[in-house]
Amino acid sequence: MGKRSHPKPRLTRQGWIDAAIRQLVEAGIGAVSVEQLATRLGVTRGSFYHHFADREHLLRAMLEYWARRWTYEVREQINALGLDASTTLFALMKAIRNNRAADYDAPFRAWAPHDPFARAVVEQVDQARLDQIQGLFAGLGFTGLDLENRARLFLYFEMGAPTMFAGPTPERDEELLEERHRFLTTAHVG
Repeated sequence: MGKRSHPKPRLTRQGWIDAAIRQLVEAGIGAVSVEQLATRLGVTRGSFYHHFADREHLLRAMLEYWARRWTYEVREQINALGLDASTTLFALMKAIRNNRAADYDAPFRAWAPHDPFARAVVEQVDQARLDQIQGLFAGLGFTGLDLENRARLFLYFEMGAPTMFAGPTPERDEELLEERHRFLTTAHVG
């Protein structure tokens, strides 16, 4: 009895975006091409053109998805919990880690200096993140430069540390997370 061939499911627009983001993360923006993606996905380029006018259209969709998925959706999910400012900051730290947001930030940031549209999206994301986090630190009573520095340190820690340091054990990672939260939310007395 011969093998029955099952037709491949139709590749969706989101499937192309996901594949393009994986390609970006693994090999950089130069490797995000229609040809390479079609080969990677085992489909023809015609499938691509069913969803996108051209590569530029795909690149914009990737940026929009990155901004929405790892900034705006995370913010909405955390805000919906209705927590106090300190607990919200800790929940945000965990969400960033659990959603691997930092893993996706680095390749988008590496792309931004070479593309004005990418740079504009990254700047908008940075401002949205900074506004949210500054609002939370303001809710804890921080003001002025102290507030701004804590918000920026929060972002440096949560978005930069995973790309700079080898991952600690889960237990150590949890300890570091709790200590960062305490460090950032405790007022300096002196």
